[in-house]
Amino acid sequence: MQKFDRDSEVYKMIQENKESRAAPRQSNTFRVLQEVLESDEQVATVRFPGAFSPSPQKAVSSVAGVTRFHICEKCNTSIVTQAVRIVEDRYRHPECYTCTQCGLNLKMRGHFWVGEEMFCEKHARERYQGPPGATLTTVYPKS
Repeated sequence: MQKFDRDSEVYKMIQENKESRAAPRQSNTFRVLQEVLESDEQVATVRFPGAFSPSPQKAVSSVAGVTRFHICEKCNTSIVTQAVRIVEDRYRHPECYTCTQCGLNLKMRGHFWVGEEMFCEKHARERYQGPPGATLTTVYPKS
């Protein structure tokens, strides 16, 4: 029983690389994408303008020719490039989207409100005060 196809293009390319002892071939597109991913966001927007650069945040409004951008609710400065929308009319810079207590970035984790403060799951659980006598249980979705 043969586990791979010796006539496949991938197999032939691997064999060629083994024979020549050359570094694996990498496409120019992949190389550019790799550079973008490995570089700092601000450096990437300068070095790789266009499709790789984040599009500027749309202005909230324009009055008498003056453009107004969203204001970060944490640091109170304008958000010019990317914004994290917390709720309607509440925005933060990606780097300001953090837990109030530990400073953990909440990107790809989500946030939890306790009063008017934003926390990671761990610190929200620590601070949550439910009704007297209530116990905190985790509810998992049904499979």
